[in-house]
Amino acid sequence: MPAQPPPNDDLRRFSDVLEDLGHAPEPKLTMAELVASFGERGFGAMILILSLLALLPWPPGGKAVFAVPIILMSLELAFQRQSVWLPRWMLKASVSRSAYNALIATPFAAPAWLRRWVLSSRVRIAHRRYMFADRIRRAVRRRPKGASVLKLVRAIERLTRPRLPLLTGDVADTFTGLVCVVLALIMALPIPFGDALPGIALVLFALGMMQRDGFAILLGILATAASALYLFLIWATVVEVGEHVAGWFGSLFH
Repeated sequence: MPAQPPPNDDLRRFSDVLEDLGHAPEPKLTMAELVASFGERGFGAMILILSLLALLPWPPGGKAVFAVPIILMSLELAFQRQSVWLPRWMLKASVSRSAYNALIATPFAAPAWLRRWVLSSRVRIAHRRYMFADRIRRAVRRRPKGASVLKLVRAIERLTRPRLPLLTGDVADTFTGLVCVVLALIMALPIPFGDALPGIALVLFALGMMQRDGFAILLGILATAASALYLFLIWATVVEVGEHVAGWFGSLFH
């Protein structure tokens, strides 16, 4: 009986490929294995998985390990390269498969204060108070322990679909690639909590590229604007503190 051909990963759901990557026998998950697994969805899938891994807590400088390949792939996307290319030394980079499994399978719950706020508080907008929709509050009550990355990806797969093609064409891919370069650079900076917003924006852009969903790209643009605003506020705070410290030192010598 002839051997069955291996399944075409391009025809499988992204969440299924994510799950199967955690079940391989080797203790390390290499970059080469990731590139080979995602087929034609390489750019979006690789940026997505690297952005998710970067959101884990890492020692100082650890984010740069993920930022460098994201920058390289984003530049390839911006210059209209058809497939992912990474240097051989980068393809040998790896992360432990146990850490990967923990990332995709462990439920992440919102902080208790945020849950209480969603369930009981009213949001004040333009002198009027609003409450969160009932379906959001029911979802928070139903999942006190949160949801895993894998479950969230599967839920997003059901919601995303090809739409707003103007935001997912070749010209848009060039713009998206350049924005992802900037986001990866920001993510690698040693800014307190500065990696979260760029990481979320990268995830949204990656989903938009994979699913050809312009709405996800729009959400990525909003997250990018939020990242820029946060970076500006941090910079303004540092400048103001520096001016006060300089003024205090100056007063010592008058």
